[in-house]
Amino acid sequence: MTLRIELVVFDVDGTLTQHSSVWWRLHELFGTTKEGRVYFDQYFAGEISYQQWADYDVALWKGQAVSRVLKVVQDTRLVEGAKETIQTLQDHDIHTAILSGGLDIMAEDIARRVGIEFVLTNRLVHKNGYLTGTVENVIGWAEKASHIQKVLDHFGVEREQTAFVGDGRNDMSVFAVVGFSIAFNPADQEVANAATVAVKESDLRAILPHIISGYQR
Repeated sequence: MTLRIELVVFDVDGTLTQHSSVWWRLHELFGTTKEGRVYFDQYFAGEISYQQWADYDVALWKGQAVSRVLKVVQDTRLVEGAKETIQTLQDHDIHTAILSGGLDIMAEDIARRVGIEFVLTNRLVHKNGYLTGTVENVIGWAEKASHIQKVLDHFGVEREQTAFVGDGRNDMSVFAVVGFSIAFNPADQEVANAATVAVKESDLRAILPHIISGYQR
C-alpha cells in the first residue's frame, strides 16, 4: 500500500458472519427454498433482472412476522475476532462501513454488534410487525462497485485510501475499484485472485497486518 488506509468497507455474509446469504436463510425459515432456487437459476440464466429476482423472493414472505426474521438475525454468529477487528481499526482512526447486497434487518444488527459506523444495503419493508412482501432494492448482485462512492462520500475518503473485505464473487467488482482489497476466506480461487491479498484464516484479526502499518498480532 502506498497510501494510508482511512476506511475499511466490509461485506456481511461469510465475512463478518459465519453464515451464508441472509436471503437464503429466510427461504429456509419460511419454507420457500424450492421457489427461491427457481428464481436464483432464472437470474443467473439471464431470464430475469436482479430487481425481479429480489421482488419475487420477498413476495414469497408477505405476511410473515418480523419477529421470526429477528430470531434468525439474533441467532447469527459473528466470525471470530469481528468485534476486536473493528475496535482496532477505530483505535487507529480508520473508519468502518458495510456495503452489502443483503438486507438491512441483518446488516444493521451486525453493525450495532461490532460497532461499524455506516451501512448501505437493501431494505426489507415491514409494517405493523409483518413483512409487506416488498423490498427497497439498492445493491444488486455484483453491483457493489457502482455504490461504493456513496460510502466514500459519507466519510470524505478517496478510493485509493479505502480497503474492501469480502469473500464472494459478488465482491469482485468492488475489489477492482478500491485502493486495497482482501479476500477473507474466499469462496474460490477466482475470488482470491481478484483481491490484492487473500487471507485464509478463521479469525478476522488476520486482516489487520495488511491494513495497519507495523501492526502485529
